Amino acid sequence: MAHPQEKRDKVRQLYIEGLPLNGAAISCGVGYDTARDWKASAKKKGDCWDAARAAYKISGAGIDDLNQQLVEDFARQVITTTRELEAATIPAAAKAQLLAQLADAYSKFSKAFARINPEFSGLSVALDTLKTIADHLRLKDPAALKALRPHFEEVGGILGKRYA
Repeated sequence: MAHPQEKRDKVRQLYIEGLPLNGAAISCGVGYDTARDWKASAKKKGDCWDAARAAYKISGAGIDDLNQQLVEDFARQVITTTRELEAATIPAAAKAQLLAQLADAYSKFSKAFARINPEFSGLSVALDTLKTIADHLRLKDPAALKALRPHFEEVGGILGKRYA
């Protein structure tokens, strides 16, 4: 089934704005393989999505904007990876280990970034609090977590703006 050009454009836009390709594909209701094919096809035609993504990140942005984008990109990737792990059909022990590694990486990133850029210390605390809530709900009330999940990216963006 052929997808309309608008859908291709939306996948491209989301990817360029920082969403991982699989996340952009999921957001637009297409398969990862389809999005990957679109990206490869566009590159053959001279439209390199990766170059556009890099340009988007630095276009008109000062160091503070770039730092904010870095934090938002990492938080978005943590959320996307968590969603993928929840949907993955792997043994529970392996899933738990991967989630623990992800949480550890997130914690280390937050602490390191707060030391490098103290302005984002508040953002680190806020995002860590959001993660703590998600972890608690995952254990105590999975239905509440499921209801909250669609709002994580939006809340992350709001926190990014508030603490920027």
